[in-house]
Amino acid sequence: MKYIPLSDYKNAWIFRHADMPVPAEDLPLIKPLSQVSATDVWRNNISKQCDTPEDFSNGDWPFNPENWPESTQWQEQWESDDPALPEEVAKHLQWTPETTVYYCIDSDAVLETTWDAFSRHWKNFLFFDDECILIGRKRKQALQFHQDGTVSLGLKG
Repeated sequence: MKYIPLSDYKNAWIFRHADMPVPAEDLPLIKPLSQVSATDVWRNNISKQCDTPEDFSNGDWPFNPENWPESTQWQEQWESDDPALPEEVAKHLQWTPETTVYYCIDSDAVLETTWDAFSRHWKNFLFFDDECILIGRKRKQALQFHQDGTVSLGLKG
């Protein structure tokens, strides 16, 4: 994988937001992928035919409602002072702290981190909540975050 420095990432402000800055020691754990690497992760894990979640169609596993049997709210927890993930999300994933995860915004924008770092700073990532998909390397479970404050809990098809 090739990365770009977080300081060069156009949306790095989400990790420096005044109300919830990510501690300096955790910033190196958040790795924006280069455009080529992001496209590779997207094409191999999300969609070979569409570049954005809005364009998903038949043939894309995220488009199939059967892959998303459950959903829950994330926005109430996001707005609270409690830093924990929504309980249903944590139960659904149950990944080890070192699991590599990809927060997939679109085919050009994918962020890599660890499950532990994502769990601690999920509120920062959720500044981008427009159908973004969270997947784990070599894991079947997935999440899709929606702007209406819900998150779909599913399995990659």
